[in-house]
Amino acid sequence: MANIQTVSGNEGFVVQINGDYNIPFDEIKVTGTFKSGTVLENASTAVGATSAAVLGVLAEDVDGTDVPARVMVRGNPTTVNAQELELADAVAEDIYALLSEKDIVVVNK
Repeated sequence: MANIQTVSGNEGFVVQINGDYNIPFDEIKVTGTFKSGTVLENASTAVGATSAAVLGVLAEDVDGTDVPARVMVRGNPTTVNAQELELADAVAEDIYALLSEKDIVVVNK
């Protein structure tokens, strides 16, 4: 008899993905200490008050230099929970708009 495994993601911020599970994530080398759900401006900086761009949403905790990590850099579209995102001192609505441009839709604001 075949052994069937059920695989599910550990991203607490994902609400719903329209399509295949693995499509929205890219593996990117990240430098720094960040929690899952952190919205990154680039591979070594979380968004902040002056952010005008976003790289995506970090899918796992990282702590180090050039750590390969999954980052949601586009949606399909994908819906994410605002309550689980790490935005530091960034203006939430500005970051939500930047994520929306990547087809990452923020709900539960």
